[in-house]
Amino acid sequence: MKIYHWSRLTRRLVIAIVTAYASDSTSSNSNPLNQVSFLLGDKETLQVLYSHPSARDTHKNLAQTIEHYLNQRLWRDSINRGVAQVSVDNRGLYYATLNGSANNLDDYRTKIPAFLNIGLVAARAVTQLKAKRLWDEEQWQLFLPLGLAIINQRSVQLLHFPPDYSLDEQDYLTSKTSQRWQTLLKLNAVAADQVTLYESILDITPIAAPANAGSNLSETYRYFEPYVVDMLSLLLKIDDGSASTLPIVAYGGPVRRWVEDYFKLKDFGVNRFAMVAITDEIQAPILGANHPSYIWYAKQNGRSAAMAVMAQDLISACWQAKMGRDIGSDGALTLSQCSDYWAAKPMTVCIHMEIQAFDKSEIDAKAICQKSIPSTATLTEQLTRQGS
Repeated sequence: MKIYHWSRLTRRLVIAIVTAYASDSTSSNSNPLNQVSFLLGDKETLQVLYSHPSARDTHKNLAQTIEHYLNQRLWRDSINRGVAQVSVDNRGLYYATLNGSANNLDDYRTKIPAFLNIGLVAARAVTQLKAKRLWDEEQWQLFLPLGLAIINQRSVQLLHFPPDYSLDEQDYLTSKTSQRWQTLLKLNAVAADQVTLYESILDITPIAAPANAGSNLSETYRYFEPYVVDMLSLLLKIDDGSASTLPIVAYGGPVRRWVEDYFKLKDFGVNRFAMVAITDEIQAPILGANHPSYIWYAKQNGRSAAMAVMAQDLISACWQAKMGRDIGSDGALTLSQCSDYWAAKPMTVCIHMEIQAFDKSEIDAKAICQKSIPSTATLTEQLTRQGS
C-alpha cells in the first residue's frame, strides 16, 4: 500500500480546489455546498479517541489522522462533494470544518461531538481494565468505530472486536469479512454506492487486537457495556418522538450470547428475530446472524454445510437490507419473506457459495452447481442453533 505525506500547504490547496469546483458547479446541482464547523477537543483527549499514533500512523500528525477519518465518514455517509479540514487554535484546541452538498450536513455538529463523548466512556473502561490488570498492553489498543456512516446510516452491525490490521490500515471496513458482507448486501438489491450506509459498526469490545484474540476478551465485556448501550442509542438514530429505530444485526456466537445476556433473551440463534429495549420507551429490531467469516470454517465440513451457511447469510443480509430501506417494518414478517425468497433460489445460493467459500470463478461455480446442488434439509436447523 502506498502512503502519501501531505504537507499543510498541499492539503489547503486540495481543499481550495474542491471548494472552487463545488462553487462553480452549484448552479447545476440541486444541493448547494454547505459548511459546518465544530469543536473536537484537546490534543490529549483526541489522541486517545483517534488511536493516535497507530503502527502506520507515525507519518501523520493528529490533525491529519482526524481529517482522514472524517473524510471517510463523509464518503461513507454518501455526502456529495464532501471534504473535511481540521485546524488547531492558539490554545491547542482542535476544530473540524466539513463541506458537502447535503441538506443534513449540520447533523455532524451534534453527532461527532456526541460520538467522541461516548468514546470517553470506552476510554474510562480501558483505564479500569488496566487497573484490574485485564489489559494486554502489547497487543491491544482502543479503537472506536471511526470513519463510518453516522448521519445517513440505515442499520447497525453489532460485532465482536476490530482486527488490529484495520487500525494499522486506518480503515474499519478493510477486512475480508466486511467485504464479504458487502457482497451479500449487493445480492439483496443494495446499490454499490449505498452499501456503506448499512455498515455502521459497533463492537461490544472496541479493542484493536489480533484476529485470534476473541477468546481473551470475554472479561472485558461488562466494562464496555455502558459504552455499547450509549453508542447504540446514538447510532440507531433515536430522535425525540421516535417510535422506531434502525435495525441491528448481531454477528457471531460471542455477540449473540452478549445480546442474550444483556437483553435477557432466550435462544437468540442465527436468523432469530427479537425486539430489545434501548430506552424505557424505544425498542429496536435485532436479528442474530453468523459471523461473516463463519462460512470459511463451515466449508471444512463440506459443500452441504457451506451451502446451509450461505443460505442463512443471504437471508440475514436480506432482512438487514429490507429493514434498513423501510424503517419500522415488521421484523418477523420481513424475516419470513426473506427466508421464502432465498429458499426458492437454490441455484443462486449454490453459485455464490462456490464463489465465496471455495474461490471458484463464476463460470466454474455455475458448472459445479448445474451438476449438483447440495441438500441442506438436514443441516439447516442444526446450523441455526449452532451457527457462529
